[in-house]
Amino acid sequence: MFLGRVKGHVVATAKDPSIKGQKLLIVEPLKVAYGDDVNAGDRFEPTGRAIVSMDSIGAGEGQLVLIAQGSSARLAKGLNKIPVDAVVVGIVDDAIVMGHKIQ
Repeated sequence: MFLGRVKGHVVATAKDPSIKGQKLLIVEPLKVAYGDDVNAGDRFEPTGRAIVSMDSIGAGEGQLVLIAQGSSARLAKGLNKIPVDAVVVGIVDDAIVMGHKIQ
C-alpha cells in the first residue's frame, strides 16, 4: 500500500462492462521529505506520477488516501471479479512520521 493525493477523476464512456458505475480517480503517489532540512519528515513531496485508481469509499479531490495496488486491489469488497490494479481503500485522517504530523 502507499499514500497518495487525489488530483482529479477520469470519465470513460467506453469501458469494460464490469467497471460500469465505478468511480475512477487520478491519484499522485507521495513520498515523505527526508534529508538535513529542519522540516524533513514533516511533509509529503510529490512524485510527478499519476495512477488511475478505482474508488471504493467515496474519496474526493485533494484528499490524502491509502491505495492498495496489484492483486491486493481485487481483495477490496465487491472488486474480486473486476479488472483493477489500484483501489482507494482509505481516507487518511492523520499520518505521523518521525514524531511529526505530516500533511
